[in-house]
Amino acid sequence: MRIISETTELGVTERAFELEVDGERVPGILWLPEGAEGARPLLLQCHGGTQHKRIDTIVARARSFVRHHGYASVAIDAPGHGERATEEDRERMRRRIAGGLRALGPEELRAMAARNAQAVREWKAVLDAVQKLPEVGQGPVGWWGLSMGTAIGVPFVASEPRVRAAVLGLAGVRTEEFEQLARRITVPVMVMCQWDDEVAPRDSVLKLFDVLASKEKTLHANPGRHVEVPAYERAAWEEFFVRHLGRAV
Repeated sequence: MRIISETTELGVTERAFELEVDGERVPGILWLPEGAEGARPLLLQCHGGTQHKRIDTIVARARSFVRHHGYASVAIDAPGHGERATEEDRERMRRRIAGGLRALGPEELRAMAARNAQAVREWKAVLDAVQKLPEVGQGPVGWWGLSMGTAIGVPFVASEPRVRAAVLGLAGVRTEEFEQLARRITVPVMVMCQWDDEVAPRDSVLKLFDVLASKEKTLHANPGRHVEVPAYERAAWEEFFVRHLGRAV
């Protein structure tokens, strides 16, 4: 892990870093309490499709968890997003946004699955590197990721025993492989469902909730389209992670 820059504002230290994984440069951001020492809960945040690690909602959530609960939080740019986007990637995103959000077709799902497998390897490497820092340490780990953050999050959480709780949703079961991965998840999960979602049909999200093997799982369903998750759900996410990961001592 190479630190690119470090700034501190209102008690939150933000470090930009990069890591090489499988020959790819993976840029990320780590947020910590100012002067942090010792192990603490770590919240991994994965952005959605067409977004990036510095999307305002991820930054605001990281700062809130750092300030109020002493967490560390980390986000990275997924393959083909943020600093890693090529001109071809950016053109594909422009076309998708211009054409309106919609469910992906079979070919798009296959291409996405390949990118997601790469993203899972990158997240594991980032988690390894971050937990080696004494100001983060081997504390409990949580995963927050909706939409593409769930497409990556399901295989990641299914294969990563360090994750103790996850917020998933706005994506559902569309393939047999994805279903089998979801069936391996046993940690507490909160699943978000938008009832009028034009990207992730509600039936696919409800199936995701159904096949999760978690003894504790909660479904939060709200009216509205894909990007219309109510702001008040932020409080539910915060309570969920604090309940399962605790606060920094």
